[in-house]
Amino acid sequence: MPLSFHRILRFCLLGAAALAGTFALTSCDDEGSALGLEWHHPSDLTLPMGFDEDAPVPTYTKRWHMPPGFAGFPERWNARVKEYVENSLEENRQICMDAMVQYLTSAPGSNRQHRAKMRYQNIWPSLLSLSRRKGQGDYLCFLRENQLPEDLEWYDGQDQPELGSPKAVKGGTLRLALQRSFPSTFRVFGPNSNNAFRRYLYDDIDIPLIRLHPGTGKLIPGTADRWAVSKDGRTVYFHIDEEARFSDGSKLTTRDFITSLYVRTSPYGVEPFYNDYYMGNFSRIEVYGNHYLAVTLATARPYAPFYASLPPSCTAFYAEFGPDYPTRYLWRVAPTTGGYTVNPYDVIMGRQVSLIRVPNWWAANRRYTRYSCNVDHIVYQFVSENTKMRELFRLGQLDILNTREADSWYEGLEMEPVHRGLIQRVHFSNIWPRNCFGFHLNCSEPPFNDKTMRRGFHYALNVQQVLDTVFRGDYSRLGSYFSGFGQYTDESIRALPFSPEKARACFARAGYTEEGPDGILCKPDGTRLQVVMSSRIDPLYTNCMNVLREEAARCGLDLRLDQTDDTVLYTRVKAKRYQAAIFSWGFSPPLPDPAPFFDSSYAYKADGSIMPGTSNITATNSPSLDRAILACKAATSEADAVAAHHHAQQLIANTLAWVPGWTSSYWRFAQWRWVRWPDEPDCRFCPPRYYDPVDSHLYWIDEKMKEETLRARISGESFPEEDIVIPLPSETATAQ
Repeated sequence: MPLSFHRILRFCLLGAAALAGTFALTSCDDEGSALGLEWHHPSDLTLPMGFDEDAPVPTYTKRWHMPPGFAGFPERWNARVKEYVENSLEENRQICMDAMVQYLTSAPGSNRQHRAKMRYQNIWPSLLSLSRRKGQGDYLCFLRENQLPEDLEWYDGQDQPELGSPKAVKGGTLRLALQRSFPSTFRVFGPNSNNAFRRYLYDDIDIPLIRLHPGTGKLIPGTADRWAVSKDGRTVYFHIDEEARFSDGSKLTTRDFITSLYVRTSPYGVEPFYNDYYMGNFSRIEVYGNHYLAVTLATARPYAPFYASLPPSCTAFYAEFGPDYPTRYLWRVAPTTGGYTVNPYDVIMGRQVSLIRVPNWWAANRRYTRYSCNVDHIVYQFVSENTKMRELFRLGQLDILNTREADSWYEGLEMEPVHRGLIQRVHFSNIWPRNCFGFHLNCSEPPFNDKTMRRGFHYALNVQQVLDTVFRGDYSRLGSYFSGFGQYTDESIRALPFSPEKARACFARAGYTEEGPDGILCKPDGTRLQVVMSSRIDPLYTNCMNVLREEAARCGLDLRLDQTDDTVLYTRVKAKRYQAAIFSWGFSPPLPDPAPFFDSSYAYKADGSIMPGTSNITATNSPSLDRAILACKAATSEADAVAAHHHAQQLIANTLAWVPGWTSSYWRFAQWRWVRWPDEPDCRFCPPRYYDPVDSHLYWIDEKMKEETLRARISGESFPEEDIVIPLPSETATAQ
């Protein structure tokens, strides 16, 4: 059968991109279709059986079809976890014994004795947890539904305010632009999957077992319609909504959570994070039939149901899972439980990704979701230049424009459609945890393997000058690496101020004692004090660096900027092949999680070599910080968790591995007036616990207003100029 024009055009686009060397794309012939966007997974029944008929497991698991290689996985995984627990237990025992010996052999009241006592106290909770886990038996267990504890108290979370508005209308298309490079993969996990576009593709769409209400911060149902917590606060029981489905129509059951454990911890996934995630955070996973799942945390902690919420993976989607997973699944879009998925027929590689609303979405009539996911399509265009993005918006080819930067908000919106009321300006105050935006330093290589150099660099960056000039005083300076977490943020942490005198003193102690004719410091052997700052391509960063470079020169520092696209920067930073980088991670409530970013086990291998591909991009290696991170994990009460996180944040600041950058307490954007938002007593515009309100998917397109606006644009008619200002609800701000 001849190819359609659409498929021929798509073939040409893919081929051109491949010839340009930008992407390793596949064509549209039979082989290419099997590997690319248009691939559809086979029937569930084509998968092999996961358990033998004589396996010592309940009957329901013997009906499970599972991905290739799963047979024997539960036994292998339980053996791996047993070995992990025993080895960790022995290591922790040795640490405790060493600390006890140090304490007994130290002078009473000395700093050495105090440090030994703190070391012992920090490791003891982990030792108790590991001892308990060892006596608990297998990590992964399959039980019958009638074996569930009988004294459980179930909650359904149906007592929180509705989200969105009953006035929302389904239909239409929202057109957005992203000023970043096209993602290098659509995989949900594996190499380069944790890219900047992932949240638009999965994180902001997928519905987990349990969610936090974005208005009140309370627990509300997700794919689990009820849950219960054991009396010791460690085990959470979930009942999976029996109507929950993936976007491909597959039914969500407990099997999909076991599939997720299998594929994400497999060496084929090349994803070391998930092995530590499952082994370190959970001591037991119990399956009670197809709809009951119990997850036991390693230690009791606040918000236990939220942290016990495991991710599922659509089992049939991984029908071809194997050693070539990173390449075979490079452009395959994993099914989600949310209201959108990628439209494979409206993706232009390198330029555009389009999402389509899932037909017959299982959560379309559920409380908290029935007024969300209103538009039929969301089109993301990748635009490198801010001026081009603004022009596309002015012409009406984009519906919403991000205008957080001062130039975009002030001069950028001095356009006729704004003055005529066709376009509205929106200032949305939020309380979402702030990104750790700032200047990350690679502590594994010169010059920043020297703490004195790091301190001097802190003093040499005049970030306040950037705030005053580039951002016109609208932004503020970050303090803690984990800002915006309410009581869990240590607000006493402050960035070091700009000081040429202190910077030069530090550089002198690091050996830069001579000054060249251009004012830049040098070592006696002629080594110049020069630092290369890596960043993604962004005119804003260029403007900021122009200010910082000029001010750094007053400190004797030659600061250079090296800009690359998002993918190159991300790869370089994760591999720890940089000196300094303008970079940030996005965080989510309710608690900070310092482990992935500062635990030394994510920085160095056992032989002392650098561990690439992890989120500890600064290569931080601090025993005291490692112990503080363990204390954060071990905290069982809210008060203990607050104290532990404050202590860890102080130690993070003391490493000087991160120079705090800037942030705002709001999100600003402009929109054509046909983009509508809720205006209800319990949901005005958008709940405050969203960083970007577009992430809420509570908006809709008013097609009649769109027609009215377009007619007015042609006829010259105007509407009242409008600025929409959404303050924080006072009661929400107080609660936070």
